[in-house]
Amino acid sequence: MATHSISRRQILTGAAAAVPVTTVSLLVPTAAYASDGHGAQRVVNKYFGILNAGMASTDGDFSALATVYEDDGVLTQSNPAGVTKVFQGLDEVKGFYVGLWHVFQGIQWSQDHIRNLSPDVVLSYEQAGKPTWTAQGRCAHLFKVRDRRIRTLDWVTYYAGIPA
Repeated sequence: MATHSISRRQILTGAAAAVPVTTVSLLVPTAAYASDGHGAQRVVNKYFGILNAGMASTDGDFSALATVYEDDGVLTQSNPAGVTKVFQGLDEVKGFYVGLWHVFQGIQWSQDHIRNLSPDVVLSYEQAGKPTWTAQGRCAHLFKVRDRRIRTLDWVTYYAGIPA
């Protein structure tokens, strides 16, 4: 498992890449899907549904992530202690979520705010925890979506919350 830091510039590089004129007709359905950013937000909303379902499951099943992540997608996760880990490829990404389930089974995320930074880049702020926690955790997720799949996800937990 590789660990390195990524700058915001690296995350956003390519977010507004130009499409060659000769290929525009081939990309119309995908471009139409994401042109206003609502398509990317639908992918993000589906992701949170899968995340919450997996965390609530009795077996930590995150196989549905394959419907929202690219096969070579990248998850970069940073915790409040300042530790950042990078997971590359669907198998490593799913492994991260299974590990998370083992430690925090039952935790749920609820969105506080979501907005598009560009048609294929979505920023989401959330609360995470369980009803029994005295204070919910706080997270931010930065998604880069391509062809209805998460290409990269940068996830920062900036307040861990306080379990009961």
